Amino acid sequence: LRGRRVLVVGAGNSGCDIAVEAAQNAAATFHSLRRGYHFLPKFLLGKPIDVCGERLLRWRLPLWLRRAVSSVLVRVALGSPQRYGLPAPDHKLFETHPIINSQLLYYVGHGAIRVKPNVERLCGDRVRFADGSEEHIDLIVCATGYKLSFPFIDQKHLAWRDGRPQLFLNVFHPQLDNLFVAGLIQPDSGLWGLADYQSQLIASFIASLEHDAPTATWFRRLKAIAHEDLGHGIHYINSPRHTIEVEHFSYRVRLKRLLAKFGECAAQGSA
Repeated sequence: LRGRRVLVVGAGNSGCDIAVEAAQNAAATFHSLRRGYHFLPKFLLGKPIDVCGERLLRWRLPLWLRRAVSSVLVRVALGSPQRYGLPAPDHKLFETHPIINSQLLYYVGHGAIRVKPNVERLCGDRVRFADGSEEHIDLIVCATGYKLSFPFIDQKHLAWRDGRPQLFLNVFHPQLDNLFVAGLIQPDSGLWGLADYQSQLIASFIASLEHDAPTATWFRRLKAIAHEDLGHGIHYINSPRHTIEVEHFSYRVRLKRLLAKFGECAAQGSA
C-alpha cells in the first residue's frame, strides 16, 4: 500500500480495516461503498462493544428497545455517518452484519479516506464511479466477500437450495446422519465459540448413534422437520452477505440447550 493510490471496494469489517491501513500508508485512499452502513465503535464506555451488546441481550430486552438504546449510545460516541461524509444507511440497525470500526470515521473525517459510490468501469489506470467521477488508481483491493462453494461434494448431498445448504442449525443434514458442516455461519459476534458448541453437538449426536440411544431417534426427527429463524426476529437485508447470518446470542442458547439434553440422557443411561 505504501506510496500508492489505493481503492478499497467493499465495506465489510475487512474492507474497513484495509481502508484504515491504507489511510496510514498509501499516498491516497478511496473507499467504494454500495450503500450506507451503521458503524459501531470497538469500545463503548471503556468496554468492548460486544460485551455491551451481550449485557443488553442477557437482559432480554426486545429488539426495538435494544435498537433504540444502541442507536442513542452510538450517536453519542460517534455521531451519524452522514456527518463524516458517508452515505446514510438504507436499513435499520442490526439488519446488516455490524461494522465495528472506530478508526474509519476518524480517517474519513480527516480526509485521509475519500468515500466513493459503486465502481462503474475500469478505464486503464483510472476508475470511473457511478457518480461520474474518475480517479487515477494504482492498486484495487476487492473486499467483496465470498461465494459459498463446496467443489468437493455434489450439491445434492447438501440439501442445496436458494444459494446455500439447507441444514438444521446450518450444521446437520435433515436426512443424512453422517454429514455435518461446522462453521457455516456468519454471526453478529465472534465465530469460534459457536463453532466449538457446534462441534460438541456433532460429537454428542455421533455418540448417541453409536450407543443406539433414544436421543438419536429424537434428534433425527428434530433435524428433519425443524425450520428455525436463526436471525431471532431480525430481518436481514436481502444480500448474499447475509445468506448464513445468525443472531449469535439466541443461536448459542439453542446449541447449549441441545447439548444439555444430550447430557441429561447420557447421565440417565449411565445411571
